[in-house]
Amino acid sequence: MSTSDLYSASRPTVSFELYPPRTPKGEAQVWETVQRLAPVADYFSVTYGASGTTAERSEALVSRILTQTSVPVIAHLTCVGRSRSQLRGVVEAFLDLGVRDFLALRGDPPAGESEWTPAPDGFARASDLVALIREVETERFGAPPRDPVERLAAHRAGRGRVSIAVAAYPGYATPDGGFRVRQDELAALRAKQDAGADFAITQLFFDPGAYDALLAAARGAGIVLPLVPGVMPLTDPARIRRLCDMNTIPHPGELLGELAACGSPEVAERVGMEVTGAMVRRVLRRGAPGLHLYTFNQHAGVLRLLDGVLQA
Repeated sequence: MSTSDLYSASRPTVSFELYPPRTPKGEAQVWETVQRLAPVADYFSVTYGASGTTAERSEALVSRILTQTSVPVIAHLTCVGRSRSQLRGVVEAFLDLGVRDFLALRGDPPAGESEWTPAPDGFARASDLVALIREVETERFGAPPRDPVERLAAHRAGRGRVSIAVAAYPGYATPDGGFRVRQDELAALRAKQDAGADFAITQLFFDPGAYDALLAAARGAGIVLPLVPGVMPLTDPARIRRLCDMNTIPHPGELLGELAACGSPEVAERVGMEVTGAMVRRVLRRGAPGLHLYTFNQHAGVLRLLDGVLQA
């Protein structure tokens, strides 16, 4: 079963993002997280550093999950710092490991660089990477259906070979209190669908209206991909600020102020969990096909969040 096949299920899926550990202590921590989350995980995803900076560790974690659990794994790939031939080699290496699920990303500029530029003979867009993965898939397994709905039907029938996820960007807040999706981001998502993507995972957001705006705009643009909200427990102000800065997302001032006024980390965690839980329940009511949880290699917070949502 591929990860894209999961989105034809009648219940919301639950998936978790992990990053490759840098130390023996970190390795023990991430593996404990895998073991704690595996019973409720439909799949894991494993990040892959810019310019292949975590390549060996990423591949090792992906391989360990594939061989020591029954949970599918999505391998992240980015275009940063790699030529077309190098990217092809990475895709082929993952296929040799048994990986059949990918998250194709353009990637952010390397540390210390403000502008994103493609590598020599590299790709400028994630849609190019999607097309390359489909090209390698065709050479190995035969051509998949071009239409995303037909690809999903093939996965349901057990004929799917490789599934490809991509990133999607929620709406941004407007002065009138609403949300709007950038047209260039919508066009990029449509290009990724046309290149062969199966589903999309959103960047982090802090208001369910941002997801609602993306869903409406995507469907209006002929994008039929399942749109999976990417969320995390909104309990740590420092982590929220850091992630916003890394992803050029405006800081959620109202939420940060609410957490700062809590007076203690314990109260902030309770309030943050309540805020996150309410947001998650809202997007699920709107028809979100699942949840993709950013774990930071820690299991306790995401399990508490899921427990609160599922018990509500």
